[in-house]
Amino acid sequence: MLPPAMNKLAPEGRWLRLGLAAAILFALVFLALPLPEHRPPFLPCGFHAMSGLPCLFCGGTRAASAILHGNLQAALYFNALAFPALALVAAASLVLLVEAAAARPLAPWEACLNCVGRIAPVLVLPALAWWMVHLYFALRTPKPELVDFRNPIAAGAEALVARTLPSPAHDRIR
Repeated sequence: MLPPAMNKLAPEGRWLRLGLAAAILFALVFLALPLPEHRPPFLPCGFHAMSGLPCLFCGGTRAASAILHGNLQAALYFNALAFPALALVAAASLVLLVEAAAARPLAPWEACLNCVGRIAPVLVLPALAWWMVHLYFALRTPKPELVDFRNPIAAGAEALVARTLPSPAHDRIR
């Protein structure tokens, strides 16, 4: 339990929490807007630009937008990491709003950040494993939204995947 003096937020702390929550909610509203399918992503992915292959997070923006539109199948198609990411972002936004309204901290943010710093190395292997699965299915399905087959690296990766386990989707396309 925090001492009574530390249990109260200063006005700038309340405004900071309110601003962070508003920024998160603004981003979520933007993702929920019914915009055309051909809209560009927020920022181009450097890994995708160089290799033509999806990075760990490629498709995440479209997946989050699909979740907010209620299209869970499309969200799984683009990137399943959007489900836990969106849940964490929504929970953090809610906690920030409640903290701003109550004028006192509810979440031990510093302890949370320290915990993330300690477990981040442990999360690298599952993240790499998920990326390999994401990459494999992006090449095998194929997902033209996530893979640029004009890039020689992506074309070589597609040929490698097609040699290991040819899929009916490759047969229909060719």
